[in-house]
Amino acid sequence: MKNPHIEVLEKQLAIDYDCTVEEVHSNENIFRILKKNQGARPIGNENTMLKIAVYREKLLVMADTKIMDWCKEYFGNQGGTWISEPYQLINIHNKLQEYGHKLADTHHHYIPAQNNEPVNRSFDIKWYEQEEIEAFRGDNRFWEALLFDEDTPDMLAVCAMDGDTILGMASVTRDTKTMWQIGVNVTEEGKGKGIGAYVTALLKEEVLKRGIVPTYATVESHIKSQKVAIQAGFEPAFYELFSESNQ
Repeated sequence: MKNPHIEVLEKQLAIDYDCTVEEVHSNENIFRILKKNQGARPIGNENTMLKIAVYREKLLVMADTKIMDWCKEYFGNQGGTWISEPYQLINIHNKLQEYGHKLADTHHHYIPAQNNEPVNRSFDIKWYEQEEIEAFRGDNRFWEALLFDEDTPDMLAVCAMDGDTILGMASVTRDTKTMWQIGVNVTEEGKGKGIGAYVTALLKEEVLKRGIVPTYATVESHIKSQKVAIQAGFEPAFYELFSESNQ
């Protein structure tokens, strides 16, 4: 049975990469001139020259006209399975350097798994709606959970509590109307207690109840974060990289 959240993801990738859902679902690599469509996820910034997603083992490529021919030649006959290999990333980075750009970030992204088990509540919890999150501005304990960014506003947070002490927080930011991204931090008091996966799973359930698909992103070397995602009921869905200016 197909994961019901896949349809939402594929529609979003089609917006992000200026193509159709049918093209997203095909086996052919997609190449598009870089642009930002209305409703696209905020990937990179106004100086981004290249962004690439790997989905269904194929490539979705958006590139500046200056490097489009190179992208088609370099990626034309390969899929996306091995694009995160060091030699691949070095080649991409070196090409970007010719234009004063660099490889800025690589992430793999998760969506809720099809078999979603309810969370067994083992800690007290406290919820913070969007207007209540402002109270945490400047609190460096939650630098990954909370962004305080106008382009991706923090929408909802949940904390695991021990009395008045916060053990950990998961918060969700609005990337698009249909997909919100979760970030999580565990405090010193909460370490070693499974708090990260606990609050992430709680937030995932609540966001789904509100009709939104929660996502989770991390990097390949952050094994602990990957474990949090899987333990909280997420599964890997796609990989993505983008560039930024050297300036």
